[in-house]
Amino acid sequence: MKRPRSVWFRRFFWFILIISVVRLLLLGALDMMPQDAYYWQYSRHLAWGYFDHPPMHAYTAFLTTSLFGDTVIGVRLAAWIYGVGLLIVIFLFTRYVFDEKMAFWVTIIAGLTPLFTIGSSILTPDPPLLFFWTLSIYLGYRAFKEKRTFLWVLAGFFGGLAALSKYTAIFLFFGYLIVLLFSKEGRRCWKTPGPYLALIAGFVAFLPQFYWNIQNDWASFAFQTTRRAGEISRWRLDLFGGMIGSQLFLLSPILFIGIIWIGFKDTIKAYLKNHEFRNIYLGAFFGPLIAFFTLVSLKYWVKMNWLAPSYITGVMLFVAYLVRKEKKKLIKTTLFIAIAETVLLYILVIFPVVPLKGEASYWEGWTELADRVESERIVFTEEPFIAGWGYKVSSELAFYLPDQPETHSSEILGFNGLNYSYWTDTDLLINRDAIFVADDREPFRKPELLNKYFNEVVEIPILEIFRGDEVVTKFRIWRCYGYLGP
Repeated sequence: MKRPRSVWFRRFFWFILIISVVRLLLLGALDMMPQDAYYWQYSRHLAWGYFDHPPMHAYTAFLTTSLFGDTVIGVRLAAWIYGVGLLIVIFLFTRYVFDEKMAFWVTIIAGLTPLFTIGSSILTPDPPLLFFWTLSIYLGYRAFKEKRTFLWVLAGFFGGLAALSKYTAIFLFFGYLIVLLFSKEGRRCWKTPGPYLALIAGFVAFLPQFYWNIQNDWASFAFQTTRRAGEISRWRLDLFGGMIGSQLFLLSPILFIGIIWIGFKDTIKAYLKNHEFRNIYLGAFFGPLIAFFTLVSLKYWVKMNWLAPSYITGVMLFVAYLVRKEKKKLIKTTLFIAIAETVLLYILVIFPVVPLKGEASYWEGWTELADRVESERIVFTEEPFIAGWGYKVSSELAFYLPDQPETHSSEILGFNGLNYSYWTDTDLLINRDAIFVADDREPFRKPELLNKYFNEVVEIPILEIFRGDEVVTKFRIWRCYGYLGP
């Protein structure tokens, strides 16, 4: 006889339905962010892999834009799908580990925080990473409990898809290794085929990016390891403070502090005292990632989304504590603050009530820039190519110009253009005219370089972008004649 659904499952169902519709309606509320546009460019240049990130988000965006067109919603629908899927898997995972009441509260708190809400609205590698990361550790937990080889294979395969989304998924490997080494249940698994088959399945899933690296002299691996290491600076407490500040806002103060305090407290207790497998397991996918990026933040700028995977099990540990201690008021306060911050964030970015500048205004000005550049294209007797200083300008112009042309980036001036260096054959551009654009939010500090690469360069009047009465950025635009090559 089929078990009737509990009130918590019905509440979860309505929450998923409502939040999915709201997020869908908000997908087109903002113009394309530079990240959206850049990763959309990935989907227009399908490959086994890419220079700065693995390809999963590009593959998904290719499918959604094929069905719904190269529009803002068509591009971001990929992130929306993963965002909804993530909440469903969080519910299933928490229900399996705890119960449906706990699953409801974990899902609703995670689903309404700014971090996961915004993450489901912009096309980046993070939405597929979070979805496949969570699916892997959910199936991995079941594999430990149910001792079924098939579940091990699935956990490994989806872990590989997480790595095919973003290299951060390497911490899945360390998490599983910790569980296998430091829990009784884990040590028993060394004599079974499950972990080894999971490792093979994960590698198979990651093969496209691995193959791309083989073809391109391991360029992506080098970029994310030795190059990043080379950028590490001296000890800087301001970078650490910036990381803490961004996490306090993106998660809400109560949730962030609670996750850190209770998450580490319960995890350490599980390792040293009661050896409770549940907390050992959840802590293995929470603590190492946070500890690593906390250390990194003392010398390198840690972006606000890099810690996101750790918060999946971190939220579970914290909410489990709140429910166990019957701290209903704190649960409601945490939820209220998360909702308030998310709503405030949308108000700030949609309505020009506060003058945001710099990186905080990166969605501003792209349609106006495209209009100006389009009006400049007709000045040339032959079609000029379009280039920008940095991937952001190039990608936004590729999206917003009427014919969505191929654009180029800093590689035409001999710099690293990230993936544009792989998409551009500069020899085919020689002798052609160009329009070159730079954004003051990412300043082009040596415009005289253009004279080295073109026969003639003419700067036209600066385009100012306003938010309300405030100038948020300025675009500098040059007409460039006779490209000489890098």
